[in-house]
Amino acid sequence: MLVLTALLAVAAGRPQELKTPEDYGLLRSSSVTNEDGSFQYGYETSDPSSQDVAGQVKQFDEEKVGTVQQGSYTFTTQDENGDDVQVRVDWVADENGFQAQSDALPQAPADPNAEAQAAALAKFSQIEAEKNQ
Repeated sequence: MLVLTALLAVAAGRPQELKTPEDYGLLRSSSVTNEDGSFQYGYETSDPSSQDVAGQVKQFDEEKVGTVQQGSYTFTTQDENGDDVQVRVDWVADENGFQAQSDALPQAPADPNAEAQAAALAKFSQIEAEKNQ
């Protein structure tokens, strides 16, 4: 009985088999590059994850030229109950940097002083306007 219990404990304690990228099939893959420098690419796999990106060349000023991009990606993760959850992240990368948006990303808490600061600024602006009249 002791041997059987030990065997069951060892079997239950072994690592779960992890899936590798080769375990998932490629469902969609595309890539287009245009003469004007714009491009699009994307893929989707059966795990399911996906990515789609579009970009174009942008003239920022007389001297600066760059590439701006926008896209999204999805992946599956598990929530606190162990259930699979699909996550989508939409993003833009441009002259303002990389900006991602998703319900899965943490959000900064609201500034508890924002209302008081706005009221103080409005009062200050009113006082300055009255001085200049």
